[in-house]
This record gives sequence, C-alpha cells and structure tokens, in this order.
Amino acid sequence: MATKHYIPSIFTIANICCGFAAVAIGDIFLGSVILLVGILLDTIDGFLARKLNAVSQVGKELDSLADVISFGMAPAYLYLLIAPSDNWIYYLAPMMFLVGSALRLAKFNTLPSLHYFIGLPVPFATLFLLGLFIGIQYDKTFYIQSISNPLVYFLIPFVLMVLMLSNIKMFSLKSIDQGISSNRLPLYTILIFTLLLIFDFRIACSAIVVVYVLMSYFKRNSFQQPSSQD
Repeated sequence: MATKHYIPSIFTIANICCGFAAVAIGDIFLGSVILLVGILLDTIDGFLARKLNAVSQVGKELDSLADVISFGMAPAYLYLLIAPSDNWIYYLAPMMFLVGSALRLAKFNTLPSLHYFIGLPVPFATLFLLGLFIGIQYDKTFYIQSISNPLVYFLIPFVLMVLMLSNIKMFSLKSIDQGISSNRLPLYTILIFTLLLIFDFRIACSAIVVVYVLMSYFKRNSFQQPSSQD
C-alpha cells in the first residue's frame, strides 16, 4: 500500500488522542478546546482521503471508532460534569448521547455513499454540546440557568439523539471545495457562523448547529444523493 494511504489515518489517530485527552483532563473548557481540534482533525482526514484517493474500508472503520471516542464518549463525559446533581440518575442523560452517537455511526456505516447525510452528523451534535460548555465557562447566564434545570439537562441529549437517528436529510460541508454554485448552503452556514462568532462567541457553536438543522430540514427535498464521510 502506498504511503499516501496512511496519511489520513495519522489525523484520525490524532483525533482519537484528542478524545482521550479531553476525558483525562476532565475540564469542560479545556476539553471543549481539545475536542474542537478533534473536529478539525476529523475534517482534515476526510479531505485528505478524498484528495489523495486514499479512501479505504479500514480508514472508514477507524474513522468511526475515533468518532465514538471523541464525539461520543468524551462529550458525554464532559456533559456529566455539568449535571445539576451527583445523583446516579443524571448518568442517564450523557448515556443517551453516547448511545445515540454509537447507533448513528453504526447506521452511517451501513448506508451507501451519498452527497448528503441522513440524520445529524455526530460531530455536529458534539459541536452543540461544546458550545454549551463554552457558554457555561464564560458565564453565559442563559446556559447556566437552563442546564441547572433537570428537565433541560435530560432534554438536550435526548433531542440530539433523536436528530442523530432521524431520517432527515442534512447537507454536507465536505464538498465545499467543488465550487460556489453547488455549495450555497455550506457557504451560508460558514458565513452565519462567522457572524455569530463576531456577535457572541459564547453562543456561536450551539447556535450554528440549530441553524444547520433548520436549513437542512427546509431544504431536505433539494438533496439528490448521500455523503461518504461522517
């Protein structure tokens, strides 16, 4: 096998290490920063796999395993750290997110290669939680007051799990290098995210996931084919 086939896997392995580091550090802010790096690495490995023509079944399986750790286990653990109480019942909320992530990835691996996603991609679900963690860290009162409500604490991972396992068609941002005319939705998403960062970076990550889901839902009938990398 050519050396170039191993290059994307180096970034995938680095993503796995980010997931471990986020759990080992056990801090919602530092963990969030590390997992944001993991999302970037996950994007780069898929981009390189396509550009180098290094897509393989082993790479696909490794990518899914990395996602279970970095975008399933790690954010679920960080979510437990902000539980309103240390009662064992609050373990069920992050477990919902973890199970939803694992099922979403397993389902994804059974689908044919498409130009859009079926259900909310796991990195986007993680991005929503990271936005929540960052908002809490920077004293965003709305987030702090909301998450202290047990109902909201359980509702957030439940809704994310439902979205991940749904059959809603959601557009992919990974073909953005293929021209403007066929990538208006991804470009709008990036533009809105940039504006959100300028307006209030504490809400940007969570808000852009909501925008992404709404844009995908209302434009779902315009998608033609599914995407090969989650």
